[in-house]
Amino acid sequence: MARTSETARRARLDQEAVLQAAEALVDREGYDALTMTLLAAELDARVSSLYNHVANLEDLRASIQVRAMRLLGDHVRRAAMGHAGADGLRVLSHELRAFARAHPQRYAAITRPPIDREAFFAAAADTIEALAVMVRSAGLPEERLLPTGMAVFAALHGFVSLEVAGYFGGVEDDLDGVYETVVRGAVTAAVLEATHD
Repeated sequence: MARTSETARRARLDQEAVLQAAEALVDREGYDALTMTLLAAELDARVSSLYNHVANLEDLRASIQVRAMRLLGDHVRRAAMGHAGADGLRVLSHELRAFARAHPQRYAAITRPPIDREAFFAAAADTIEALAVMVRSAGLPEERLLPTGMAVFAALHGFVSLEVAGYFGGVEDDLDGVYETVVRGAVTAAVLEATHD
């Protein structure tokens, strides 16, 4: 009976099942808490059997980053449809916050240095392009797209990372209003950059 149970576990274990379980573990315990031992326990499997599906812990963490970035890109692409310029930047800003609040640990993973840079930036293509479209349509010249996009993200990430870390937990003020102020400042700066001689 035990052998049958073990065979059934192995049969249902594939790469997608391993990665989904790793994401669930990250969501619950945090990106830094992810280990092969904890993941094996999550799957009721042997650690050695995980190596049939991922090369090692670094490969697993790289996959978590890539999948999280791809998921953010899907959200951003859908949110961006029908928007442009300053309005589009506001929409993307709020979508970033919504994603971070829904998936705080995966958001933390994608804001770490990428482990597999090539795969990570390929997964980030939708997010990068959506942001580029918005700043282009605000009138920003091509050579200013990257630094302006980085500045906008840095401003938004500052608030979002503090919020999901619980930094504002005891604050009574309206955090939506505070975030809107941050967004307004970042968007205004981007638009001013576009119109600056």
